[in-house]
Amino acid sequence: MAIAGLSIRLYFDHHVRKWYAESLRKAGFEVVVPIEAGTAGLDDDEALRWATGQGLTVFTFDQKDFPRIAKEWQTRGESHAGIIVSVSPDYVTPREVLRRLRSFLDHVTAGETVDQLLWLQPVP
Repeated sequence: MAIAGLSIRLYFDHHVRKWYAESLRKAGFEVVVPIEAGTAGLDDDEALRWATGQGLTVFTFDQKDFPRIAKEWQTRGESHAGIIVSVSPDYVTPREVLRRLRSFLDHVTAGETVDQLLWLQPVP
């Protein structure tokens, strides 16, 4: 359950289906998707920059580009609001991805994601 002022506010990478956002919103989480924010055409680096400007943590399935971008930002001394990387729903069901993300959001605060590249792990 989302807690105002403590819960992570998310920005979904353009590969993440809106269904995830709708499910999380029903639980009270704030989720911004590119098509609604008018950011659908941004590349990954620009998307991270935009999300950071809004105080949003990026959620992505992109295990190749976002870790590289996070490292580049760290090297340049740039700060971001956090990146959460998940295994693709090609390898686990969408419901399992949602379960893992909900568990993560229930246990981590927004302040804990700043400048972090976090990998979404299986939930026991």
